[in-house]
Amino acid sequence: MLLRLASAAALMALAACGAGEPDAGNGGESPTDSDAGTGADEERVYEGLLTVIETPDHGPQLAGAIAQSYPPQGGGLDVTGWDWEAVEHESSQGTSWGDYVVTGTFDGEAFVLTEDPVPASEVDPSEYRDQDEPEVTEPAEPLSKADMEEISKDLTERFPETVFASRQDPELGVVYIDTVLVPVALEDYIAENYPEDTVVLSAMLRPVE
Repeated sequence: MLLRLASAAALMALAACGAGEPDAGNGGESPTDSDAGTGADEERVYEGLLTVIETPDHGPQLAGAIAQSYPPQGGGLDVTGWDWEAVEHESSQGTSWGDYVVTGTFDGEAFVLTEDPVPASEVDPSEYRDQDEPEVTEPAEPLSKADMEEISKDLTERFPETVFASRQDPELGVVYIDTVLVPVALEDYIAENYPEDTVVLSAMLRPVE
């Protein structure tokens, strides 16, 4: 099924610390979005333009990707405080959706609105969508194919609330991770577990400076 990104990603390279081999899948206790860095995330305000969708299977969510069907299908990060009656939207067969600028915090499990959402029709999309390619630094320790596959699997499973896709660059030996937002726990985990410059994050919501 054809997929499209719900919004253009804001790309950034994450310079991770630690020069050892990735320890994904080591069987030990592992941090998740909800048990590390939550306090810092609740103080960090994120903003971006993307799709919000509610289907018969789940409540309002910030969509990482949307299937181009009618009604569309997809989902992602739960949204706290969403009110469809307060915004313009489309509805069909029990599904409601629309594109909005959303502003809020991350409580470790859901996106918490701190401002009223603004329909995409009322803003200039170019102000929220960064089409530039990231400046990827060639890592001192390029990842092997097996390492890239393990990292992709590890981060997708370890941070399911925010990570929704990954891809690999065998020439540079780096992994690209697509996220709704980049929580502090994800930043810290990558810095502590993967060689420097081997993970590049693409975030749909960016911290408000």
